[in-house]
Amino acid sequence: MGTMKNWCLRYGCIKCCLNTKMPLSTSDIEGIRGLGFSEDFFVTKRDGELRLRNLNGRCVFHNGQRCTIYNDRPEGCRLYPAVFDENKGRVVLHSYCPHRKKFQLTPTISCEVVELVRKLDAERKRRL
Repeated sequence: MGTMKNWCLRYGCIKCCLNTKMPLSTSDIEGIRGLGFSEDFFVTKRDGELRLRNLNGRCVFHNGQRCTIYNDRPEGCRLYPAVFDENKGRVVLHSYCPHRKKFQLTPTISCEVVELVRKLDAERKRRL
């Protein structure tokens, strides 16, 4: 899987980790559980969706300086700021990201985002 070149680390930006609504796939959850974390610690459930939990206004895995599971972070985090814009019906660089112009949206990344959205939707439907 390709990932976005990480300007976040270079600029020390944590904006996307603040009040995150990052969805989690079952494979994301299994991977993080494999690191020794309890699902209750990092997963929040709402309307069939599983998302990263926030603590004190940021992702539970962000200590204020960095992501503590960076090499094992969820797929959505790896692909961000590439997101699927439902209104436009295509993958875009999220306007919330202050460094989005530094990222290159490639066909490979766009395909990965679409596949992730499909997987998350199918998993949510199975839970409902």
